[in-house]
Amino acid sequence: MTAEEFAVWAEARPEKHWELFDGEPVLQQSQNWGHARHILSLAMAFREAISALRLDLFVGTQGLVVKVGPHTAFEPDVVVFAVPMDDHDIIVPKPVIVVEVLSDSTARKDRTIKLDGYFAVPSIKHYLIVDWEEREIVHYRREGSGPAKPVIVRDGILRLDPLGLALDVTKLFQGG
Repeated sequence: MTAEEFAVWAEARPEKHWELFDGEPVLQQSQNWGHARHILSLAMAFREAISALRLDLFVGTQGLVVKVGPHTAFEPDVVVFAVPMDDHDIIVPKPVIVVEVLSDSTARKDRTIKLDGYFAVPSIKHYLIVDWEEREIVHYRREGSGPAKPVIVRDGILRLDPLGLALDVTKLFQGG
């Protein structure tokens, strides 16, 4: 199945959290409150940071997919993108930041397959892996055609340059 065929197929499914790995759809596991709460906090933090800088960027959460190859499409937990989407589209046209919040069922793929896949997309500048239980963010930024050495942030401000966005990591992990 191609990424485009997958988008049509996944939209018609009653279970909404699917990803495509090498042409094969894979249903994603349900999430717990800690996972969901951190997705919401991250999305809100990105919206605030984008609004403060008056950037023409958009923030989406689960349900949108990032095409990383002809037969592979991932559903990041949070995605920041640079081109408006039609209300009925699910494939993000120009992702610039992708975020995966770790869960036991996806952690290995998030750190390996998805890392490689996301940096195959030239528009992606940053990939964040959020470990909400360890209260840390592993930040990969684009350097050339792939990721630079990751930086682990546990508190303070995470700067996402280029783009100029700043996230207060300490605040993200408060309350849980």
